[in-house]
Amino acid sequence: MPTSETTSPKDHCSYDADVIRRDTEDGGFSKGWGFHMLPSERYWIDSHCHFRPPHADEGRAAVVSWFERLDAWRLGQFVGVDCSLANLDAYAEIAHDPRMLWLLRLGHDEPDMEACRRAFDLGAGGLKLLNIALICSAGDFHVWESDEWARLFAETNQRKKVVLWHVTQRVTASAYNGGNLHAYWGDGWENGATFSNEDLLQAFLGLVRAYPDISFIGAHQLYLGPDRLGELFDVHPNLYIDTSVGGIVRWGDEMYPDDRARWRAVATRYCDRILFGTDCDVDTYGSLFEVNVQAFLNHVRFVHQLRLPDDVLQKIAWENCARLYGVEERSSSRRSNVRP
Repeated sequence: MPTSETTSPKDHCSYDADVIRRDTEDGGFSKGWGFHMLPSERYWIDSHCHFRPPHADEGRAAVVSWFERLDAWRLGQFVGVDCSLANLDAYAEIAHDPRMLWLLRLGHDEPDMEACRRAFDLGAGGLKLLNIALICSAGDFHVWESDEWARLFAETNQRKKVVLWHVTQRVTASAYNGGNLHAYWGDGWENGATFSNEDLLQAFLGLVRAYPDISFIGAHQLYLGPDRLGELFDVHPNLYIDTSVGGIVRWGDEMYPDDRARWRAVATRYCDRILFGTDCDVDTYGSLFEVNVQAFLNHVRFVHQLRLPDDVLQKIAWENCARLYGVEERSSSRRSNVRP
């Protein structure tokens, strides 16, 4: 049982802060009660959600439905990453909802400065970019270095905005989370692609270096292992990742102790650079709605099983995202009484 007499300060951080306070508060009346309790997130900000409302009314309904289900699991806000040139007006009408943050999503062939400035003026937190179409079409990934994109990146840099970027794509299958073999790359190879994930990564890192006031978030951990991620964090102070897709533990599963320790060490050392994210679809209904709810919980389970110290947990769960997007802490008066 953790007490001030038997447990070192280092061990204390593996338990909820209230556990230690019970040793002395109220004269130690509740000392030992709930001694096993682990740190608990105040709430989550999901930094990577797909949200594609064609109209504002449908978007509002989707947001209500999502939070009716996940508010009980301490979801406080989400970042919608599918504001396109087609539904920018719909996003603009919903943008006042404090539960939603959002990014303007632009294709590699859409360096639209007017849309970028309008989205930023309306409150967009930055840009969502993808290399998927480039991979599938065997396109020229150096397009991001064009003069048109340089102007957009300069604008984003000047405003100190966020860029969430799906840069690379695993080649192997990922049956654990329903992934396909050679996802996107199969089409790319058929179309003559000769570049590699390393080529895409290096081009991306060149932009990370060139625009130090942009916070670049590598989606899906850039499909890199934790050791290499640590090396990149050491070199690039404006580089971040989200936990989406790779950071999951399915219902009923437990991480192996060695794997937990490996991830825990990286998450603790680089706790300022990791954002909770799920890649869930907010606007999905029917049976897929429940699939996405479970996907959210799979990502929560991954973070919980790392057994993180309280300060590290709060950073990954919500603080890092709130800091990058410049939003204040959400009131937790309701969620503090929700036990899941």
